[in-house]
Amino acid sequence: MKKFFTFMTFLLIGQFGFISAHAQTPALTQPTLNKPTQSSEMSQQAVAKADTQILMIRHALAPGMGDPSNFDVNDCSTQRNLSQKGIDQAKTFGLQLKKLGFQPDQVWTSQWCRSFDTAQALGIGQVTPLPALNSYFQNRSVAEQQLADLKKFIMSLPSKGGRYVMVTHHVLIGDLAGQWVGSGDGVWLLLTGNHNDPWRVMPFLSEKPALPME
Repeated sequence: MKKFFTFMTFLLIGQFGFISAHAQTPALTQPTLNKPTQSSEMSQQAVAKADTQILMIRHALAPGMGDPSNFDVNDCSTQRNLSQKGIDQAKTFGLQLKKLGFQPDQVWTSQWCRSFDTAQALGIGQVTPLPALNSYFQNRSVAEQQLADLKKFIMSLPSKGGRYVMVTHHVLIGDLAGQWVGSGDGVWLLLTGNHNDPWRVMPFLSEKPALPME
C-alpha cells in the first residue's frame, strides 16, 4: 500500500507539473509589441550598408509615339497619355514592389503627364517632378546638357543606404544606361561612390520584378 500510495503521489505531481508547465507556455511565448525583431533590425542595417539603389523605369503603356505638335508640358490634353491598361499596369507594378519590400525614400518623375501619372499610380510614395527626367525625344539639342544635369543630381545622392524611384522615358534610359526598355520596364542603378564609375547597371523587367543582387 505504501508503494502504491507513493506511486500515485508521484503520478499526480507529474501530471500537475505537466499541466502547469503547459498553462504557462503562452505567457512565455507572447510576442512583445512595437519592438523590432532581430531579423528586421539586421535587415535595416543591411540596407544602410548596401549600395544605394535607384529604380529608373519607363512610364507605363501610352499608345503611340512622341507627342502632338501642340505639346504643352502643363496641359495633359496636348500630350500622349496612359491608356487604362497603362494605369492598371502601373498600379500592379506598385503592388509588386511592395511585396518585394522595396520602399523608396523618394519618387521622382518626368514632368510629362504619362510619367507623372505612372509615378502616382505606383502608390509607393510622394511624387516630385524632376525636369532632368523629361523626354528630349523630339528635341535632341538639349540631350547633352540634360544628361549632364541628371548625372550630377544622381551623383549628389548618398552612395550607401538610399532607395529611390525615377520615372522617365526610354530615350533617356537608353542614353544614360545603354539599355532599351519597354513600357514599365527599366534598370537598377547601384551607386558605387566612385565618380569615375558612378554606378552599376542591372536590368529590371516589370513582368518578373526582382530586387538587384548585390
